[in-house]
Amino acid sequence: MKIRADIVRMYREIHSWVGIVCGLFLFVAFYAGAITMFERPLQDWASPPVSLPPPVSLERFPELLEKTFAEHPEARNAYTVVLHPTPSQPASLVWGMPQRMHGPAAASYSALAEDGSLVTRRQPPSEAAHFINMLHQQVGLWMPHEVGRFFMGVVALLYSVALISGTLVVLPGLVKNLFAIRLGQNAKRMWLDLHSMLGLFSLPFHIIMALTSVVFAFHDEIYVAEHALLGGKAVHQVQGHPHADRASGLHQQQVPAGEFRAPLEPAQIVATITKQAPGFMPETLVYDNSHGGHLALRVTGHDPRYGARGAGGGFAGVDPYSGKLLSTDYLPGHQTLPMAVLTSFFVLHFGSFGGEGVRWGYAVLGLAGAFMFYAGNQLWIVSRRRRERGSGCVEDTRSTRLLCSLTVGCSLGCVAGVSTVLAAAPLLPAGGEMSHVQIIYFAVFLSCVAVCFCLKERQAIRTLLFVSAILTFLMPISASVATPLSQVTASSLIVDCTAILYGALLLLWAIRPQAGQPLFRKEQPSGLSKV
Repeated sequence: MKIRADIVRMYREIHSWVGIVCGLFLFVAFYAGAITMFERPLQDWASPPVSLPPPVSLERFPELLEKTFAEHPEARNAYTVVLHPTPSQPASLVWGMPQRMHGPAAASYSALAEDGSLVTRRQPPSEAAHFINMLHQQVGLWMPHEVGRFFMGVVALLYSVALISGTLVVLPGLVKNLFAIRLGQNAKRMWLDLHSMLGLFSLPFHIIMALTSVVFAFHDEIYVAEHALLGGKAVHQVQGHPHADRASGLHQQQVPAGEFRAPLEPAQIVATITKQAPGFMPETLVYDNSHGGHLALRVTGHDPRYGARGAGGGFAGVDPYSGKLLSTDYLPGHQTLPMAVLTSFFVLHFGSFGGEGVRWGYAVLGLAGAFMFYAGNQLWIVSRRRRERGSGCVEDTRSTRLLCSLTVGCSLGCVAGVSTVLAAAPLLPAGGEMSHVQIIYFAVFLSCVAVCFCLKERQAIRTLLFVSAILTFLMPISASVATPLSQVTASSLIVDCTAILYGALLLLWAIRPQAGQPLFRKEQPSGLSKV
């Protein structure tokens, strides 16, 4: 494909400057986003063990509910029946959880001892994995969520511009340079090849991320515009916003005054849902009795044949007295066409379809995307250095040195910070509260940036890689200290093994014979060659 040279130059300039402005934010977003693909396993891994009797069978739920309500009447206001307990939700009955828009919250757990007596514990779950998710959503910035969401939307818009301009730049030489990665040539060519190849082969993934991020960031504004243009209620609100009851699936079943009706037992609810929605596997029954005394029920679960609204699966509003489905807006396989289209944005962004293979694929694409942004910044730095050496400058200018230090410090600072949070979480009280993990991450992050300003580039890259590798190796060690061997699960072992493999990769990168040379080599004027 032929494009005029002046047009290519214009788009190259646009791509370069947009990339420089948002590249470091996107590195953090993609790196943290790749780890967020395993938020639930990481939360289970980091949450401290709770000493409770084994979960009760489905048939014994009425006994558990009766004894819990007798000793703790306040539990009737809002409680959750967990059909498949996990380390982060270790009991069959969870109650006393405060309403929060974002993240896990402290809750009380109820179980039955062998003699039938009630055992309750209150335990806050680990917030380390949720913090990494928020880091992803707010592109690495510590600010209020709503402000961070808006800023993320602006970055996503710039990201879209960079995708379009970058694609137009590489189109003229697409066939010739598609598989060309010239590692043995000059640094600029190497970074250009890596950046272009990663961008082209993952272009559909990046388009999906850019489009869905813009929708998530500006969904309130989109709903307001929809309301103004179409009139009536905006039916696609999310939790925490106007008309949220519809989206959350907590539909109330009105009961005439003076009439008492006992809700169906959990086993009966599961049976009726299975009949009405074959293939849908319920996981939790969320009861809410705080709206005028009328009981509401939301059933969450997943159907492996369909994508879900999020990593937690889909959900439906259910009549707790008859088991009849009241709302299927977010029930996989039972949605209307408009709701299915809306859900597709969540499905594509979260990778909540296709099982574990898609999840791992999204994680790899996320890490590759982070490296692509790093390579783009390095390409700009090497090009800038070539121009400076050609004009007679022996040392880097202040702006080049600033960008280089920020590129290395922010990128490896994010890697080291995330590893530190995960390594520290099992040893922290309650697996790490949000305030604690925030302080830990940003202390490590800013320290890494400071190291890059104090040390030369090769020394900084090697030092931070060593530190990141050691911190990653500490993850399974801290988990083994906090969790008895008898309580280790298969999911925890997978997290530990992944940490060891990833730490080994970081260590190999740090100790390889040419460590730092292709990344930060300062080319001498005599060795310059035209690209």
